[in-house]
Amino acid sequence: MAGLLAGCGSVTVAYEPVTLNSVQFTSNWFVESNGNRQYIICNDRETTVFMDVRWTGPLARLDARFEGQNTTANNTTRTTGYFAPDYSGARQFTYTFGAGMAPQSLTKGQNAALSAQAIVVNPVNRGTTFLTVTGYNPDGVPSNTIQLPQGIPVYTCG
Repeated sequence: MAGLLAGCGSVTVAYEPVTLNSVQFTSNWFVESNGNRQYIICNDRETTVFMDVRWTGPLARLDARFEGQNTTANNTTRTTGYFAPDYSGARQFTYTFGAGMAPQSLTKGQNAALSAQAIVVNPVNRGTTFLTVTGYNPDGVPSNTIQLPQGIPVYTCG
């Protein structure tokens, strides 16, 4: 039997697909009106975006595509790169945007200890950034794609 297996060469293990189930967005900035909190991106200061992602199967990479409503100047895809397959089914991914909407980093981590901060001054709405998220299994096979339908409001927070 050993000789038979040795003659087969290397054995390849194929991973099952990964399926994204949900994505929820918060950030370290928000505006509040009539008791309703809306998380935003501040265009003129660093903003940390928290994406709570739920999935089934082995997640080994997550890509997030940020696209402007009225411009393509700051459109970007951020990726975690590949990591050890994660079967936990839920994780928070953190994206950091610098002033001017240029994403600076993307990390996979535990729940962050940061809390959101209210914008006290009168912020000016500059538009919306739409987010599309895709996961990948360890073989590089893409998952379904989830897009946040309402987009993320972008403000000059001054």
